[in-house]
Amino acid sequence: MPSTQSWLQAIDPTDLDLNSTIVRLRNHHYPPGGLDNSNFGPADMGMKEMIEAARMYYAGPNKTDPVANFTSWCHATQIFQADYYSSQIQFYRRGSGMPERQLGSLYWQLEDQWQAPTWAGIEYDGRWKVLHYIAKDRYRNVIISPFFDTDAGSLDVYVTSDLWQPASGHASFTWYDWRGKELNISTIPSVPINVGAINTTIALHINVTEVLGGVDLNNTVLYMETSLRGNLPNSKTTQEFHHQNWFHPAYLSQANLADPGLKLMHLPDSKKFRVEATTAIAPWVWLDYPAGALVHFERNGFWLRPGEALDIGYVEYPEVDKTNGTWVQKVTAQSIWDLKLP
Repeated sequence: MPSTQSWLQAIDPTDLDLNSTIVRLRNHHYPPGGLDNSNFGPADMGMKEMIEAARMYYAGPNKTDPVANFTSWCHATQIFQADYYSSQIQFYRRGSGMPERQLGSLYWQLEDQWQAPTWAGIEYDGRWKVLHYIAKDRYRNVIISPFFDTDAGSLDVYVTSDLWQPASGHASFTWYDWRGKELNISTIPSVPINVGAINTTIALHINVTEVLGGVDLNNTVLYMETSLRGNLPNSKTTQEFHHQNWFHPAYLSQANLADPGLKLMHLPDSKKFRVEATTAIAPWVWLDYPAGALVHFERNGFWLRPGEALDIGYVEYPEVDKTNGTWVQKVTAQSIWDLKLP
């Protein structure tokens, strides 16, 4: 679903409810059969799919304030959408090193034509959903990606490059509990990586059942990072390509998440926001801004380890801003942890 800010461009505040008529009838998955108001059945099937997915994998918001509750559900469905697309994009990109030699992908869809539950990554007024930020990250030149076979219990981590020449460097792995304490798990902490042009190479292969035997899977998370040196297409300049990713064997709805103690600070001189996790791992950190402005952050939907801070740049569009620049005072930072709060 789009953000509450976008919903309010089209509906009355009293309709900010998952069960309101207008929210339900704007869900065209499944599509209406005609032009009358008889689409409740198909629309409710689509609403149910979104709600069940968010509740199963992340958290089922149950906040006492109705607008906050609706807003959290909108955000939870966006995280599911972004995570689902992320898995697909990484899977197809991994295929560049498989027998099928998969060399590209496109996804449906880019932008919205109205305020409604849709497949789009950009909302009607240009506000980016979680998906668009994650797609920007997963289509970087070099990525590191986990693939978990739940039936076999095997975890494979691949490094994928779409550079036109071979690249080399390393990949590193660190296991944590959700409070950010390093776990003593016997996997290789770092491996050299050599990946061919437009290709993929495996960086780690383990059997989770064997390697994590005796470890609480609800309190286990793997941080992965790769750094390769290579050249962009048609460039003779060698540069570093970095990427980070995370793997958790348990759904976030079941994981022993802890309050990450997020702190947010605006740095006006550099046009950045500094966000820091102070007490625990923060999954899916999201910077949000109020209605009346249009802003694109340099990064969003990222993860933080305790003690880790990121300075996030932004681009604002003054011709759209109706807040006279005061939007910067109302930016918020949240993570999956906040979805579970009452």
